[in-house]
Amino acid sequence: MPAMPEVGPPTPFPKPAPLSVLARVSIVLGVVAALGVGSLVAWGISQSGKFATVEAGKCLYLTDEAGGGQSYTTTSCSSNRATFRIDDVRPGSAACRDSDYVQFELYGSSSRKRAEKTLCLALNVDSGDCLRDVVHETRIAKVRCTDISAEARAIVRLGPSEDACQSDDTELHYTGPPERTVCLRPTGENI
Repeated sequence: MPAMPEVGPPTPFPKPAPLSVLARVSIVLGVVAALGVGSLVAWGISQSGKFATVEAGKCLYLTDEAGGGQSYTTTSCSSNRATFRIDDVRPGSAACRDSDYVQFELYGSSSRKRAEKTLCLALNVDSGDCLRDVVHETRIAKVRCTDISAEARAIVRLGPSEDACQSDDTELHYTGPPERTVCLRPTGENI
């Protein structure tokens, strides 16, 4: 049998020179700066819908906040999350033109006690859309009509529509623009 070559202990790698104090401080400051910038960017992206301009024609959805307040987030009107459309923006605390609107007041800073604007919100639905939680502004949502939680199906009629809805429907009239009537027909076997 051939003899095995003798293997000695491995040769150690030379130890790198220690980093200078200036290099260590630079590395720590670089990591802190990168984390800070990353956090600011992430926060800005998450808050971008809340600081978007509110104007007639834009869409949004409402959410509950701690302490009983509500907040809004703007979104594309074609999004399923867009449950409300802004039909009018009024200065201060003002009534909307029709009582079927959801009135949402905006305050400039937390220390102010008076509203700067009032948003007049109409349901953002098309004929055939189905909804759940229709009586709760922050939980209302569009769902598939086959979903067991679907409570109502929307029927939208443009213009002033007298007797547009059936007797079991909830009728909502929005002066717009465009002027329209939304009939919320209870779901059932006829869907």
